[in-house]
Amino acid sequence: MSLASVSDSVPDDVAPGSNPLLRTIVKWLVTFILVVVAVVALYPLVFTVLNSLKTRTGYAQNPLGLPVDISFENYAETFVRMDVPRLLFNSIITTGGGLLLSTVAALFIAYAVTKLRIKGGNLIFLFIIAMLVIPSQVVIYPLYETILDLGLGGTYQGLIFSYAAFGLPISTYMLAAFFRAIPDELIEAARIDGAGELRILFQMMLPISTPAIAALSILNFVWMWNDLLLPLVIMGGSDKTTLMVGVALLSGQYDVSIPLISAGLIVALLPVMIVYLLFQRQILSGALAGAVK
Repeated sequence: MSLASVSDSVPDDVAPGSNPLLRTIVKWLVTFILVVVAVVALYPLVFTVLNSLKTRTGYAQNPLGLPVDISFENYAETFVRMDVPRLLFNSIITTGGGLLLSTVAALFIAYAVTKLRIKGGNLIFLFIIAMLVIPSQVVIYPLYETILDLGLGGTYQGLIFSYAAFGLPISTYMLAAFFRAIPDELIEAARIDGAGELRILFQMMLPISTPAIAALSILNFVWMWNDLLLPLVIMGGSDKTTLMVGVALLSGQYDVSIPLISAGLIVALLPVMIVYLLFQRQILSGALAGAVK
């Protein structure tokens, strides 16, 4: 008996995926799991927003419930105590600088190790990628000493270089994976036409890799903006510290106001949420482009 005849003899109701009831059960089960995951992910944000609208008395009386009397006093006090415009400017400068520097450096390195075939390129790539598994806490002291030796402590440049150093591994990894999917024949054809390596990189590779660059830029922006460790270490008590450090300083040793801290967190996270909502399609398109290629 042939395999075709055996498959033809199997009843339709036992074939995989042919049972409507089973498909419905699986569909509702997956939906339920996704809803639970969404609730777990969104609950901290909702909890923070609700608490930011409470007074200290209202929070003490019902910390987990809805606000009885909605108050925006916490936001007003946050702007006064944190000096939000200055801290916002500092965060934009340091995050933007670190993002730009890490992306440009990763662009050059990824192109060199994937398309130039330089000697020792694989070792350089493996060394950079190995930094992904090293926690930042392990190298924070050597990094701090290096920043001090360079005279960059408490400066924008020191924090920008630190952000770029920690953002370089993941940026290099993502761009290298994208560049490897681009046929070498395109590069060779450009070289035959007389194009130099810089021209190939910026006029051909850069436009092609725009989805990947957009995706990694948004991911790096999120962690750089929300980072607390590096600004605390590099900036210290400088007036050039970031917005997240300002939120951390809202809680004193004897004065901890959860509604005030919640308002500060919402103010600090608002730019991140806006950027993510505006560019979430770029994140998805960058991931899908790398997967399809």
